[in-house]
Amino acid sequence: MAYSTSSRLPFGVVGVPQVGGAFDKFQMDATPKYNLGFKVESADGKVYRYSHFGDDVNRGVLVAQDLSESSVVDTDNAIIDSASAVTTTDGLIKSKYVQLTLASITAGQLAGGVFITTDDAGEGYTYDIVGNTATNDPATGDIRIELAQPLQVAVTSATDFCIMGNQYSNLEIATTTDAGIAGVTCATMDVSEAAWGWIQTKGRVGILQDGTIAVGGIVTLSDGTSGAVQALAGGGTDVTDVISEPIVGFCTVAGDTGGHGGFVINLE
Repeated sequence: MAYSTSSRLPFGVVGVPQVGGAFDKFQMDATPKYNLGFKVESADGKVYRYSHFGDDVNRGVLVAQDLSESSVVDTDNAIIDSASAVTTTDGLIKSKYVQLTLASITAGQLAGGVFITTDDAGEGYTYDIVGNTATNDPATGDIRIELAQPLQVAVTSATDFCIMGNQYSNLEIATTTDAGIAGVTCATMDVSEAAWGWIQTKGRVGILQDGTIAVGGIVTLSDGTSGAVQALAGGGTDVTDVISEPIVGFCTVAGDTGGHGGFVINLE
């Protein structure tokens, strides 16, 4: 896997897309041409999002971000109090910077994600992440993140937080481990040649199929074949599937197991 420090961040407000009749859902780029998540919608309601891929993936499969690289689980006691920070304004109200104790982070790894204060001082806010330093910068074991918005309430060492990676960055084939589905690949991606391209998030689309699926049947992420869909009860009971496997859409044209069927999805 490989996250990117070259992607255009998604913080601007999207107006009318200027791709028009030139839009090619099979386009692949070696350098980014649009912001992450840039949206194009066809006249019949299909929606496409511009994405960065961290691994090679086939066409017509479900993809999701690599959570282990892009996100940080709910974490306690890892924010450095402003008085102890290298820059003593970090973490204060109206500051756009926070110093954190996080190991094994590379510069820019968290850019495009969101920083969520989950408990205690400043709880409940979601901030967009512009960028971050690598571990050991500005202090041993620490990183410094830059936010797009100023802190609305000061944070302290008692503040809990998590970080959610960008939904359209560092994509790989979806599994039950990395199950935050972003969409369906349009093209076969070779990231050594081109790491940016399009996924489909809404409308009629072909997806790799695992098992027998009835027309009209609800489908979830397969727990047997990475990147595929299966019938809602294909891996167990309906309740088990709904709890552990995201619903993708429903079947309109049944395919063969190991082949592709026709589905209607809405992952917006």
